[in-house]
Amino acid sequence: MAKFRSGYANVETLRKYVNGEPTNVTKDNVPGDPDYRPKYLSDQCEANTDVPDNVYSLPIEADPYAADEYASPEKSEKQESTITFNEMNKGWTSFHSYIPEFMQNINGDFYTFKDGQMWQHHADENNRNTFYGQSYNTEVGIVSNPAPSENKIFKTIEIEGDSSNWDVTVTTNLDSGHVASESFKKKEGFYYAYIRRDNEDITNTELLSVQGIGNLVLLNNLTYTFNFVPSSVSIGDTIYRAQGGSYQQIGVISEKTSQSLTVGGSTVVPNPGDFFFGAKSPIAESYGLKGYYANIKLVSNSTTPVEIFAVNAEIAKSFP
Repeated sequence: MAKFRSGYANVETLRKYVNGEPTNVTKDNVPGDPDYRPKYLSDQCEANTDVPDNVYSLPIEADPYAADEYASPEKSEKQESTITFNEMNKGWTSFHSYIPEFMQNINGDFYTFKDGQMWQHHADENNRNTFYGQSYNTEVGIVSNPAPSENKIFKTIEIEGDSSNWDVTVTTNLDSGHVASESFKKKEGFYYAYIRRDNEDITNTELLSVQGIGNLVLLNNLTYTFNFVPSSVSIGDTIYRAQGGSYQQIGVISEKTSQSLTVGGSTVVPNPGDFFFGAKSPIAESYGLKGYYANIKLVSNSTTPVEIFAVNAEIAKSFP
């Protein structure tokens, strides 16, 4: 494991070596020289004076052969993570949100350092996902892609585990949706819920939950009259005015006849001839998400142990 480097050092003088043996020939280390050695990360740094009682600082052995590895380091703008290696699987298996300065196993216990202070991990089994005094969520991400060449409808999420305390987001190449943790119902030992579309889809005119009404004939106080109101438009739906390629919300339908709709007050003042459409709640009217594949992310804020064995999705072939 690479040692943690905590400071910068400059090479001031270069010495000539012949057949691996040093000579008395030296020269200054200056930029532009073919042998120039740039500033590199070093183990030399000031000791932390704020170390609490019973915590000791140990020196780190210098590595004279690692100068090239640490030359001119640059910090990425991407999100930082701590990754862990699994010896059994021989691979990198997990990402962690906490960022320690140094890590060490001592007598079977795992310790990390943050801001010069030493922390013991797994010390409080009933307060998990808390690192350096800050709480984090647990996130599990999977991809569902059976029959990769077919367009599908992802309808449900099923969790095999001991808890339904998971908020789920589902994203396909065409749609996006979610499952709130309170939506899961226990069935035969599994937790089961329908995938709901996001509320932002309410004005998505490609969905069946959006239905055209027609052009406005007359507005009398809060009553909007049309030549015909489709039967699929119901009390509780939201109506919108379409104008110039944009949509303006009018309000929620409280009364309905075959030719009129009564809607709550609105700041929008429409004109006769304006086109209107009705939209049902995309969450309540969800039929699933279309797409070739689905990225499924589960998030839990539990601080106690939670087991999850499998995540399943009910999928049907989509027919255009």
